Amino acid sequence: MPQIYDMLQKDHETVRTALDRLIASGNGAKKTREDLFDKVKTELEIHTKFEEEVFYPTFRADKKDKEAKEEVKDALGEHKDAKQMLAKLEKMDKTSDEFIEMVKELKASLEHHIHDEEDEMFPQAREAVSDEESEEMAKKYADMKKKAH
Repeated sequence: MPQIYDMLQKDHETVRTALDRLIASGNGAKKTREDLFDKVKTELEIHTKFEEEVFYPTFRADKKDKEAKEEVKDALGEHKDAKQMLAKLEKMDKTSDEFIEMVKELKASLEHHIHDEEDEMFPQAREAVSDEESEEMAKKYADMKKKAH
């Protein structure tokens, strides 16, 4: 079973790629944009749900310091922002320039979040969380993803 960090990083790359393709699509590519947006939305919903319900509480409990609590608090705020942007994007005309501008904002926000997780939180979690816990989280995440797709 892979470690949870590998699975989360793979998701980060999947979402990045879908967002890049969405940004590169032409205004006339309504179906492509709708499909890519749906993919991004679904991936982020599963990903954030898992992080909020399983990964962040485990990280916070195992790390047991003020810095970990702050990192989780920041990450939860970033999740809230992303969810709000997704809700706005869902209602927008997918062929508009405004839609793509907001997708770019979402991507920039997610890049910041991904950087924080991959460069700060994950290395700390690798030290604080046991391999067994990491593998157990990976199993839970795989199960969540299976149920959602």
